[in-house]
Amino acid sequence: MDNTTIFGARRAYEAGSAESSGVDLRSLMDVLEAVVLLEGFTVDNSSREEEVDWPELYDVSRVNGDFFQETALVAESGELHAGLLRDSAAHVLRLVRSGQLLDDLGFITASDDIRTLPPLYRDSAQFVDLTTEGVDRPYEQAVARQLWDLTRVLDESGPVVRGLAHFAFRGFYYQGMASSAGVPYMPHTWRSTLIRNHLAPRRARFADLVRDKVGLVRDGMRERVNGEFGGGAAISADFPLIASYVVGQCDSRATLLRTAVEVRRSAKATALRTWIHGIESKLGNQEDLVAIRAAQDELNALVHETERELGLTREEKQQVTLTLGVPMLSAETTTALPLHTRRPRLLRPRRPHLVFLRELARESARLAPFDVAFQRLG
Repeated sequence: MDNTTIFGARRAYEAGSAESSGVDLRSLMDVLEAVVLLEGFTVDNSSREEEVDWPELYDVSRVNGDFFQETALVAESGELHAGLLRDSAAHVLRLVRSGQLLDDLGFITASDDIRTLPPLYRDSAQFVDLTTEGVDRPYEQAVARQLWDLTRVLDESGPVVRGLAHFAFRGFYYQGMASSAGVPYMPHTWRSTLIRNHLAPRRARFADLVRDKVGLVRDGMRERVNGEFGGGAAISADFPLIASYVVGQCDSRATLLRTAVEVRRSAKATALRTWIHGIESKLGNQEDLVAIRAAQDELNALVHETERELGLTREEKQQVTLTLGVPMLSAETTTALPLHTRRPRLLRPRRPHLVFLRELARESARLAPFDVAFQRLG
Protein backbone atom coordinates (compact mmCIF):
# COMPACT_ATOMS: atom_id res chain seq x y z
CA MET A 1 0.00 0.00 0.00
CA ASP A 2 1.20 3.52 -0.79
CA ASN A 3 2.50 6.02 1.74
CA THR A 4 0.14 8.54 0.16
CA THR A 5 -2.80 6.31 1.03
CA ILE A 6 -1.74 5.86 4.66
CA PHE A 7 -0.97 9.54 5.24
CA GLY A 8 -4.25 10.60 3.60
CA ALA A 9 -6.27 8.05 5.57
CA ARG A 10 -4.73 9.25 8.82
CA ARG A 11 -5.62 12.86 8.01
CA ALA A 12 -9.26 11.93 7.31
CA TYR A 13 -9.43 9.78 10.46
CA GLU A 14 -8.03 12.55 12.66
CA ALA A 15 -9.99 15.40 11.06
CA GLY A 16 -12.56 15.49 13.86
CA SER A 17 -15.68 17.36 12.80
CA ALA A 18 -13.84 19.10 9.96
CA GLU A 19 -14.72 18.10 6.42
CA SER A 20 -12.06 15.92 4.81
CA SER A 21 -10.95 16.12 1.19
CA GLY A 22 -12.42 13.59 -1.19
CA VAL A 23 -9.05 12.01 -1.95
CA ASP A 24 -8.24 11.58 1.77
CA LEU A 25 -11.62 9.93 2.32
CA ARG A 26 -10.86 7.56 -0.56
CA SER A 27 -7.60 6.64 1.16
CA LEU A 28 -9.43 5.92 4.41
CA MET A 29 -11.87 3.68 2.54
CA ASP A 30 -8.92 1.77 1.03
CA VAL A 31 -7.34 1.24 4.46
CA LEU A 32 -10.60 -0.06 5.97
CA GLU A 33 -11.03 -2.44 3.05
CA ALA A 34 -7.47 -3.69 3.50
CA VAL A 35 -8.04 -4.31 7.22
CA VAL A 36 -11.08 -6.49 6.47
CA LEU A 37 -10.05 -8.26 3.25
CA LEU A 38 -6.25 -8.65 3.39
CA GLU A 39 -4.23 -10.96 5.61
CA GLY A 40 -1.71 -8.13 5.90
CA PHE A 41 -0.43 -5.01 4.16
CA THR A 42 2.81 -3.05 4.21
CA VAL A 43 3.98 0.47 3.44
CA ASP A 44 7.51 1.43 2.44
CA ASN A 45 9.50 3.77 4.67
CA SER A 46 12.70 3.82 2.62
CA SER A 47 11.75 7.08 0.87
CA ARG A 48 11.11 9.21 3.97
CA GLU A 49 12.38 9.96 7.46
CA GLU A 50 8.99 10.76 9.01
CA GLU A 51 6.96 7.96 10.60
CA VAL A 52 3.31 7.38 9.77
CA ASP A 53 2.45 8.37 13.37
CA TRP A 54 -0.96 6.72 13.48
CA PRO A 55 -0.91 5.08 16.93
CA GLU A 56 -4.48 3.73 16.68
CA LEU A 57 -3.58 1.74 13.55
CA TYR A 58 -0.40 0.39 15.13
CA ASP A 59 -2.28 -0.58 18.31
CA VAL A 60 -5.09 -2.54 16.64
CA SER A 61 -2.59 -4.18 14.31
CA ARG A 62 -0.24 -5.28 17.09
CA VAL A 63 -2.96 -7.10 19.03
CA ASN A 64 -4.30 -8.74 15.86
CA GLY A 65 -1.27 -10.43 14.37
CA ASP A 66 0.56 -7.33 13.10
CA PHE A 67 -1.50 -7.13 9.92
CA PHE A 68 -0.02 -3.66 9.22
CA GLN A 69 3.73 -3.19 8.90
CA GLU A 70 6.03 -0.34 7.98
CA THR A 71 9.35 -1.40 6.54
CA ALA A 72 11.87 -0.77 3.78
CA LEU A 73 10.65 -2.50 0.65
CA VAL A 74 13.31 -3.59 -1.80
CA ALA A 75 13.34 -6.39 -4.33
CA GLU A 76 15.06 -9.54 -3.03
CA SER A 77 17.45 -9.81 -5.98
CA GLY A 78 20.14 -7.14 -6.22
CA GLU A 79 20.04 -7.26 -9.99
CA LEU A 80 16.23 -7.04 -10.02
CA HIS A 81 16.27 -4.14 -7.55
CA ALA A 82 18.73 -2.20 -9.68
CA GLY A 83 16.80 -2.98 -12.84
CA LEU A 84 13.52 -1.77 -11.35
CA LEU A 85 15.13 1.48 -10.23
CA ARG A 86 16.61 2.10 -13.68
CA ASP A 87 13.29 1.26 -15.37
CA SER A 88 11.36 3.56 -13.03
CA ALA A 89 13.80 6.42 -13.66
CA ALA A 90 13.49 5.89 -17.42
CA HIS A 91 9.67 5.92 -17.22
CA VAL A 92 9.64 9.17 -15.25
CA LEU A 93 12.23 10.87 -17.46
CA ARG A 94 10.18 10.05 -20.54
CA LEU A 95 6.99 11.39 -18.93
CA VAL A 96 8.66 14.63 -17.84
CA ARG A 97 10.25 15.31 -21.22
CA SER A 98 7.06 14.53 -23.13
CA GLY A 99 4.88 16.61 -20.83
CA GLN A 100 2.72 13.57 -20.02
CA LEU A 101 3.51 13.77 -16.31
CA LEU A 102 1.69 17.08 -16.04
CA ASP A 103 -1.05 15.81 -18.36
CA ASP A 104 -1.75 12.95 -15.95
CA LEU A 105 -1.06 14.61 -12.59
CA GLY A 106 -1.16 18.34 -13.26
CA PHE A 107 -4.64 18.60 -11.80
CA ILE A 108 -3.11 18.06 -8.36
CA THR A 109 -1.25 21.36 -8.50
CA ALA A 110 -4.46 23.28 -9.19
CA SER A 111 -6.21 22.12 -6.03
CA ASP A 112 -5.72 22.05 -2.28
CA ASP A 113 -5.06 18.33 -2.60
CA ILE A 114 -1.38 19.02 -3.32
CA ARG A 115 -0.92 18.63 0.45
CA THR A 116 -1.96 15.00 0.05
CA LEU A 117 1.47 14.11 -1.32
CA PRO A 118 3.51 12.69 1.57
CA PRO A 119 6.91 14.08 2.59
CA LEU A 120 9.23 12.11 0.32
CA TYR A 121 12.57 13.76 -0.44
CA ARG A 122 13.94 17.14 0.68
CA ASP A 123 16.08 17.60 -2.42
CA SER A 124 17.73 15.77 -5.31
CA ALA A 125 20.74 14.66 -3.28
CA GLN A 126 18.56 12.98 -0.68
CA PHE A 127 16.50 11.35 -3.45
CA VAL A 128 19.64 9.76 -4.94
CA ASP A 129 21.14 8.84 -1.54
CA LEU A 130 18.00 7.15 -0.16
CA THR A 131 17.19 5.42 -3.43
CA THR A 132 20.65 3.90 -3.88
CA GLU A 133 20.98 2.81 -0.23
CA GLY A 134 19.94 -0.79 -0.88
CA VAL A 135 21.63 -1.22 -4.26
CA ASP A 136 24.36 -3.88 -4.43
CA ARG A 137 27.82 -2.50 -5.19
CA PRO A 138 28.12 -3.99 -8.73
CA TYR A 139 25.06 -1.99 -9.82
CA GLU A 140 25.38 1.09 -7.60
CA GLN A 141 27.34 3.29 -9.99
CA ALA A 142 25.09 2.67 -12.99
CA VAL A 143 21.90 3.27 -10.97
CA ALA A 144 23.28 6.46 -9.39
CA ARG A 145 24.30 7.79 -12.79
CA GLN A 146 20.79 7.27 -14.18
CA LEU A 147 19.19 8.84 -11.11
CA TRP A 148 21.43 11.91 -11.39
CA ASP A 149 20.48 12.22 -15.07
CA LEU A 150 16.84 12.29 -13.96
CA THR A 151 17.40 14.78 -11.14
CA ARG A 152 19.16 17.26 -13.45
CA VAL A 153 16.05 17.37 -15.62
CA LEU A 154 13.79 17.60 -12.55
CA ASP A 155 15.78 20.46 -11.02
CA GLU A 156 15.36 22.42 -14.25
CA SER A 157 11.60 21.71 -14.21
CA GLY A 158 10.87 23.25 -10.81
CA PRO A 159 9.70 21.95 -7.41
CA VAL A 160 6.15 21.04 -8.51
CA VAL A 161 7.28 18.74 -11.32
CA ARG A 162 10.02 17.34 -9.08
CA GLY A 163 7.48 16.41 -6.39
CA LEU A 164 5.14 14.77 -8.90
CA ALA A 165 8.06 12.91 -10.49
CA HIS A 166 9.20 11.47 -7.14
CA PHE A 167 5.61 10.39 -6.51
CA ALA A 168 5.44 8.67 -9.92
CA PHE A 169 8.88 7.09 -9.50
CA ARG A 170 7.93 5.19 -6.36
CA GLY A 171 4.69 3.99 -7.94
CA PHE A 172 6.48 2.55 -10.96
CA TYR A 173 8.99 0.82 -8.67
CA TYR A 174 6.30 -0.68 -6.41
CA GLN A 175 4.32 -1.96 -9.38
CA GLY A 176 7.39 -3.61 -10.87
CA MET A 177 8.38 -5.18 -7.55
CA ALA A 178 4.85 -6.46 -6.92
CA SER A 179 4.67 -7.99 -10.38
CA SER A 180 8.02 -9.74 -9.97
CA ALA A 181 7.06 -11.06 -6.51
CA GLY A 182 3.56 -12.12 -7.56
CA VAL A 183 1.85 -10.07 -4.85
CA PRO A 184 -0.91 -7.46 -5.23
CA TYR A 185 -0.13 -3.77 -5.10
CA MET A 186 -2.78 -1.27 -3.99
CA PRO A 187 -1.71 2.04 -5.56
CA HIS A 188 -3.10 5.36 -4.45
CA THR A 189 -5.96 6.64 -6.62
CA TRP A 190 -3.66 9.10 -8.40
CA ARG A 191 -0.98 6.49 -9.09
CA SER A 192 -3.57 4.12 -10.53
CA THR A 193 -3.97 6.46 -13.51
CA LEU A 194 -0.23 6.52 -14.18
CA ILE A 195 0.15 2.77 -13.91
CA ARG A 196 -2.90 2.11 -16.08
CA ASN A 197 -1.70 4.53 -18.78
CA HIS A 198 2.00 3.76 -18.87
CA LEU A 199 2.66 0.25 -17.59
CA ALA A 200 1.46 -3.24 -18.35
CA PRO A 201 -1.88 -4.19 -16.74
CA ARG A 202 -1.76 -4.82 -13.01
CA ARG A 203 -1.96 -8.34 -11.65
CA ALA A 204 -5.60 -9.43 -11.44
CA ARG A 205 -7.02 -9.36 -7.91
CA PHE A 206 -9.87 -11.72 -7.09
CA ALA A 207 -10.78 -9.37 -4.23
CA ASP A 208 -11.58 -6.69 -6.83
CA LEU A 209 -13.85 -9.10 -8.71
CA VAL A 210 -15.67 -10.04 -5.49
CA ARG A 211 -16.23 -6.41 -4.58
CA ASP A 212 -17.40 -5.46 -8.08
CA LYS A 213 -19.76 -8.43 -8.44
CA VAL A 214 -21.42 -7.93 -5.06
CA GLY A 215 -21.65 -4.23 -5.86
CA LEU A 216 -23.97 -5.06 -8.77
CA VAL A 217 -26.82 -5.44 -6.28
CA ARG A 218 -26.50 -1.83 -5.14
CA ASP A 219 -26.08 -0.73 -8.75
CA GLY A 220 -29.31 -2.44 -9.75
CA MET A 221 -31.26 -0.87 -6.91
CA ARG A 222 -29.77 2.55 -7.68
CA GLU A 223 -30.81 2.32 -11.34
CA ARG A 224 -34.37 1.41 -10.36
CA VAL A 225 -34.62 4.33 -7.93
CA ASN A 226 -33.03 6.85 -10.29
CA GLY A 227 -35.23 5.62 -13.12
CA GLU A 228 -38.32 6.83 -11.28
CA PHE A 229 -36.81 10.32 -11.27
CA GLY A 230 -36.39 10.42 -15.02
CA GLY A 231 -32.82 9.18 -14.86
CA GLY A 232 -31.74 11.90 -12.42
CA ALA A 233 -28.94 11.07 -10.00
CA ALA A 234 -30.98 10.84 -6.80
CA ILE A 235 -28.61 8.09 -5.65
CA SER A 236 -24.90 8.42 -6.46
CA ALA A 237 -22.92 5.64 -8.08
CA ASP A 238 -20.00 5.74 -5.65
CA PHE A 239 -20.52 3.07 -2.99
CA PRO A 240 -17.36 1.49 -1.53
CA LEU A 241 -18.76 -1.80 -0.30
CA ILE A 242 -16.54 -2.75 2.66
CA ALA A 243 -15.94 0.77 3.98
CA SER A 244 -19.67 1.56 3.86
CA TYR A 245 -20.44 -1.67 5.71
CA VAL A 246 -17.90 -0.80 8.43
CA VAL A 247 -18.96 2.82 8.93
CA GLY A 248 -22.60 1.70 9.01
CA GLN A 249 -21.86 -0.06 12.30
CA CYS A 250 -20.06 2.90 13.96
CA ASP A 251 -21.45 5.50 16.32
CA SER A 252 -18.40 7.79 16.05
CA ARG A 253 -15.38 8.30 13.82
CA ALA A 254 -13.13 7.21 16.67
CA THR A 255 -14.53 3.67 16.48
CA LEU A 256 -13.80 3.15 12.76
CA LEU A 257 -10.60 1.15 13.14
CA ARG A 258 -11.89 -0.90 16.07
CA THR A 259 -15.06 -1.74 14.14
CA ALA A 260 -13.07 -2.73 11.05
CA VAL A 261 -10.96 -5.06 13.20
CA GLU A 262 -14.07 -6.59 14.79
CA VAL A 263 -15.39 -7.35 11.31
CA ARG A 264 -11.97 -8.70 10.33
CA ARG A 265 -11.90 -11.10 13.30
CA SER A 266 -15.37 -12.53 12.66
CA ALA A 267 -15.54 -16.12 11.41
CA LYS A 268 -17.36 -15.08 8.23
CA ALA A 269 -14.79 -12.41 7.29
CA THR A 270 -11.94 -14.78 8.10
CA ALA A 271 -13.51 -17.39 5.81
CA LEU A 272 -13.88 -14.79 3.06
CA ARG A 273 -10.20 -13.79 3.32
CA THR A 274 -9.16 -17.43 3.18
CA TRP A 275 -11.33 -18.02 0.11
CA ILE A 276 -10.05 -14.92 -1.68
CA HIS A 277 -6.42 -15.71 -0.82
CA GLY A 278 -6.81 -19.26 -2.13
CA ILE A 279 -8.25 -18.14 -5.46
CA GLU A 280 -5.69 -15.35 -5.87
CA SER A 281 -2.93 -17.90 -5.27
CA LYS A 282 -4.34 -20.08 -8.05
CA LEU A 283 -4.60 -17.05 -10.33
CA GLY A 284 -1.00 -16.13 -9.61
CA ASN A 285 0.16 -19.66 -10.46
CA GLN A 286 -2.31 -19.92 -13.37
CA GLU A 287 -3.49 -23.29 -12.09
CA ASP A 288 -6.68 -25.11 -11.12
CA LEU A 289 -8.89 -23.22 -13.54
CA VAL A 290 -11.81 -25.44 -12.53
CA ALA A 291 -11.69 -24.07 -8.97
CA ILE A 292 -11.33 -20.50 -10.24
CA ARG A 293 -14.33 -20.92 -12.52
CA ALA A 294 -16.33 -22.52 -9.70
CA ALA A 295 -15.62 -19.50 -7.49
CA GLN A 296 -16.78 -17.18 -10.27
CA ASP A 297 -19.97 -19.23 -10.61
CA GLU A 298 -20.59 -18.96 -6.86
CA LEU A 299 -20.30 -15.20 -7.09
CA ASN A 300 -22.67 -14.99 -10.06
CA ALA A 301 -25.20 -17.25 -8.36
CA LEU A 302 -25.09 -15.27 -5.13
CA VAL A 303 -25.64 -11.98 -6.95
CA HIS A 304 -28.52 -13.40 -9.02
CA GLU A 305 -30.28 -14.89 -5.99
CA THR A 306 -29.89 -11.69 -3.97
CA GLU A 307 -31.23 -9.62 -6.85
CA ARG A 308 -34.22 -11.95 -7.06
CA GLU A 309 -34.86 -11.68 -3.31
CA LEU A 310 -34.82 -7.88 -3.58
CA GLY A 311 -37.14 -7.86 -6.60
CA LEU A 312 -34.49 -6.65 -9.03
CA THR A 313 -35.02 -9.40 -11.62
CA ARG A 314 -37.91 -9.78 -14.00
CA GLU A 315 -39.11 -13.14 -15.25
CA GLU A 316 -37.77 -13.49 -18.74
CA LYS A 317 -40.28 -14.49 -21.41
CA GLN A 318 -40.03 -15.60 -24.99
CA GLN A 319 -42.46 -14.94 -27.83
CA VAL A 320 -43.88 -18.08 -29.48
CA THR A 321 -46.42 -18.47 -32.24
CA LEU A 322 -49.10 -21.13 -31.77
CA THR A 323 -51.03 -22.53 -34.70
CA LEU A 324 -54.52 -23.50 -33.58
CA GLY A 325 -56.23 -26.14 -35.65
CA VAL A 326 -60.07 -25.86 -35.69
CA PRO A 327 -62.65 -27.29 -38.15
CA MET A 328 -62.59 -25.61 -41.60
CA LEU A 329 -59.92 -23.01 -40.57
CA SER A 330 -56.74 -22.46 -38.66
CA ALA A 331 -55.61 -19.50 -36.65
CA GLU A 332 -52.32 -18.20 -35.31
CA THR A 333 -51.76 -16.34 -32.08
CA THR A 334 -48.66 -14.99 -30.37
CA THR A 335 -48.22 -15.38 -26.64
CA ALA A 336 -45.48 -14.95 -24.06
CA LEU A 337 -44.35 -18.01 -22.19
CA PRO A 338 -41.90 -18.09 -19.27
CA LEU A 339 -38.38 -18.71 -20.46
CA HIS A 340 -36.95 -21.49 -18.32
CA THR A 341 -33.20 -21.09 -18.54
CA ARG A 342 -30.69 -22.78 -16.34
CA ARG A 343 -29.54 -20.39 -13.64
CA PRO A 344 -26.54 -20.95 -11.41
CA ARG A 345 -27.60 -22.04 -7.94
CA LEU A 346 -25.75 -21.83 -4.65
CA LEU A 347 -25.43 -25.46 -3.63
CA ARG A 348 -23.83 -24.62 -0.28
CA PRO A 349 -25.36 -21.32 0.81
CA ARG A 350 -24.35 -21.87 4.45
CA ARG A 351 -20.61 -21.66 3.76
CA PRO A 352 -19.36 -18.77 5.93
CA HIS A 353 -17.81 -16.70 3.15
CA LEU A 354 -21.03 -16.90 1.12
CA VAL A 355 -23.09 -15.94 4.14
CA PHE A 356 -20.91 -12.84 4.58
CA LEU A 357 -21.10 -11.92 0.90
CA ARG A 358 -24.88 -12.27 0.93
CA GLU A 359 -25.01 -10.03 4.00
CA LEU A 360 -22.81 -7.43 2.27
CA ALA A 361 -25.01 -7.56 -0.83
CA ARG A 362 -28.24 -7.10 1.10
CA GLU A 363 -26.80 -4.39 3.34
CA SER A 364 -25.56 -2.47 0.30
CA ALA A 365 -29.20 -1.76 -0.57
CA ARG A 366 -29.81 -0.30 2.90
CA LEU A 367 -26.67 1.58 3.93
CA ALA A 368 -25.54 5.09 3.04
CA PRO A 369 -22.31 5.50 1.06
CA PHE A 370 -19.17 5.83 3.15
CA ASP A 371 -18.58 9.54 2.58
CA VAL A 372 -22.18 10.43 3.54
CA ALA A 373 -22.16 8.25 6.66
CA PHE A 374 -18.68 9.43 7.69
CA GLN A 375 -19.56 13.11 7.50
CA ARG A 376 -22.79 12.41 9.38
CA LEU A 377 -20.83 10.91 12.29
CA GLY A 378 -19.19 14.31 12.82
